[in-house]
Amino acid sequence: MLSQRLNAFFQGYLVAMVKGARSEELLNRGIAGGVVFWDIEKKAPGTILFKVHARKYPKLRPFFLRTGTTGKILRKKGWPFLWRRVWRKKGWLLGMALFLSLLLTLSSFIWFVEVTGVETLDPTLVRDHLAVLGLAPGVPRRVIVPQRDWLIRELRIRLPEAVWVTIRWQGVVAEVVVAEKRLPPPVEEGPRNLVAGKDGLITEILLVEGTPLVRVGEMVSRGDLLILGEATRVHLDGSVEKKKVKAAGEVRARVWYEIEVDEPLAVLEPRVGDGKKIVYRLRVGNRLLTLFSHGAVAPGAFVRQDRAVKEVLPGRNSLSLVELIKDTYQTVEWTTVQVTPETALLKAEKKAEGRIGTVLPAGVKPEKVLADWRVQAGVLHYRLIIETKENIAVPD
Repeated sequence: MLSQRLNAFFQGYLVAMVKGARSEELLNRGIAGGVVFWDIEKKAPGTILFKVHARKYPKLRPFFLRTGTTGKILRKKGWPFLWRRVWRKKGWLLGMALFLSLLLTLSSFIWFVEVTGVETLDPTLVRDHLAVLGLAPGVPRRVIVPQRDWLIRELRIRLPEAVWVTIRWQGVVAEVVVAEKRLPPPVEEGPRNLVAGKDGLITEILLVEGTPLVRVGEMVSRGDLLILGEATRVHLDGSVEKKKVKAAGEVRARVWYEIEVDEPLAVLEPRVGDGKKIVYRLRVGNRLLTLFSHGAVAPGAFVRQDRAVKEVLPGRNSLSLVELIKDTYQTVEWTTVQVTPETALLKAEKKAEGRIGTVLPAGVKPEKVLADWRVQAGVLHYRLIIETKENIAVPD
């Protein structure tokens, strides 16, 4: 069966139709005359569709006259007809072949050199080094691609500021990725003092260098001098030498943070009223057309809107071309609702706990947490006090 269909395709075949009261007789006469039919389908009384070899169709013409039927060619299929259509457009085919060959030729070259990852280095300098090494716009891919590893080694030698270099080929684009060396921050020179970065009660002093000016148990304020950048040296001969140094060490202290939250004992809550209006609209592109509506809401009242959208005709880029929109408008009345102190306290505690992470420095954990609250003028005032132990010494 497959071989027969392939034979019909290469020889060319017709999809034809015969009409008339003696259509079956026409097919029988054709078969008797050596004509082969296939895919015979009776569409209506007296109307038959069939497929036949193109070179055999002329043999049916005498039978049309004898049987009083009419024939019509619906489609011509197969290689001979396909080749005729293609040959009529040989100019277009030639242009397409030239375009494809030109595209293939151009794609065999590197036309763009992109440099990424640089911050302080000049991308133009990197491109100049690459051009000297042979990687520049217009170089053939077959010449430069095998030299990738060599290019990376040579470029790292020419760029001592780079700690890592790689080259990626993306079609006609050569992407050069450079990772620059990051120098450590400069070390501060000269003497310095350590001062308190925040208020606290000193619990421990760890001295590395300098002279401490506070003791354990003292209360200090932000900006107070903790460790003086000066060291005293006693020599063997009894002489004393004072020298300016860079103060170093830690001063641990108890530090307190405070979070305050106010929760009202009376709040306004929306309640849906009796007024209700439903509007149906049709959106076509950027135009919005009102179809009909029913119901009414009080003029000037506060209204809540709920929208339901149903896609009627999809559009491009996930946007609908036609949408049916149902808007429901309901009047809203605001009523005063009393909140018990217990409920307000729970809300305040939850809000305060959510703020702890924003108040404490990174890496510092609470040592103690104290809370108190009071009700005044219809408002619950909640206060959370957090105690921590941390190093408060910072350079001045």
